[in-house]
Amino acid sequence: MITKSSDVSAWLQKQQLFKVQLTASNHSDKNKTTVRSTIETDCPSLISENGAKMMPTIYLFSGWLQTVYLAMQARKRNQFSNIKYDRHILDLHDGGLVSLDWYPIRPICNNRRSNNERPLNVLDPNTPIVVIIPAGMSTSGEYYIRCLVKALYDKGGFRVVVLNHRGCCSTPLTTPRLLSGDYTGDLKETIVHIQNIAPKASIGAIGFSIGANILTKYLGEQGKESNLAAAVTVGCLFDITKTFNKMDKPSLFNDKAFQPNLTAAIKKYANQHQEMIQRGSAEFDFNAINKATRVKQLDTLLTSKAAGYNTCEEYYEASSSAPLIHSIATPYLAINSKDDPVVPVEAIPFEAIISNPWTALVTVDHGGHLAFFTGIRPRIWYINPAIEFLKAFL
Repeated sequence: MITKSSDVSAWLQKQQLFKVQLTASNHSDKNKTTVRSTIETDCPSLISENGAKMMPTIYLFSGWLQTVYLAMQARKRNQFSNIKYDRHILDLHDGGLVSLDWYPIRPICNNRRSNNERPLNVLDPNTPIVVIIPAGMSTSGEYYIRCLVKALYDKGGFRVVVLNHRGCCSTPLTTPRLLSGDYTGDLKETIVHIQNIAPKASIGAIGFSIGANILTKYLGEQGKESNLAAAVTVGCLFDITKTFNKMDKPSLFNDKAFQPNLTAAIKKYANQHQEMIQRGSAEFDFNAINKATRVKQLDTLLTSKAAGYNTCEEYYEASSSAPLIHSIATPYLAINSKDDPVVPVEAIPFEAIISNPWTALVTVDHGGHLAFFTGIRPRIWYINPAIEFLKAFL
């Protein structure tokens, strides 16, 4: 119970701390609906006085706690995440493969690699489709992805497809090209494929971490030709040099949690696909790769080389999406946390976002990297805002 004026003041300040902060252009055109105006009318989770708050779960009060907790939930199944995908393998122009995990079901079945015979076309062909691009080394099986997929269908009425990166989620690696932040071709081919099999459906997208960066970069590269009706990113890296410099700094989170887990995942991926990786034009020292203890070392030894760069610094610069924000011409919402232990606040391009009427940014004080857990029984906060935003445009 609040009894003193100082307690009241502290309580009010705490309420302000949890408020969602919206950064978007105030540009107004009587003949056009802007992203900001759409958020103000259709996204109560982001703008209403009572609903626009992100109060973290009380025992997940820091960014690194949120992020570690998310990792611990990776394979969790409950009523919010228990789904079964309908898989389709997409052949890419260079001989590569990506797996598309559809929910509840894909629009059509016309590929010899489709793996089941369930009845098709159970949804209206006009049903909007949302493409999800996971974080690096993440897949459709992650808890946060499954929760989002189920909510997009149950609450939003969307058909959903998760784009699993090359060589991930039991997808064969059939060319030496690996997942890299500079390359948006796989996303572009996936969108073209969806247009071909569901020509009446509008398409939106949601990206996470490096997947968010790829989506943002794609939107900037394509401008008005993105073929997406709207896009949402969560934990976008934006400036990869600044982001990876932060990740490389010694800290309890980096040294004991983030670096060991991510380097282990990358090395497992590399060893699993070593034969195919070595067919590329670059030379790789797998002894050095397996001895690496930092992500930046692996980017130097593996990722940047596979992508055709001389140094990881060149690769980071080429991969950063921030310089392309000004070219985005698709309704775009970025969601980031100020206590993200991976993406520093200084990597977020506030000025570029506010200068473009197509783009908006929502920041919260506590959410970690891709976590955003709220409530006594932790639930993922950004799901409702994402659904509201996509429904407004799709």
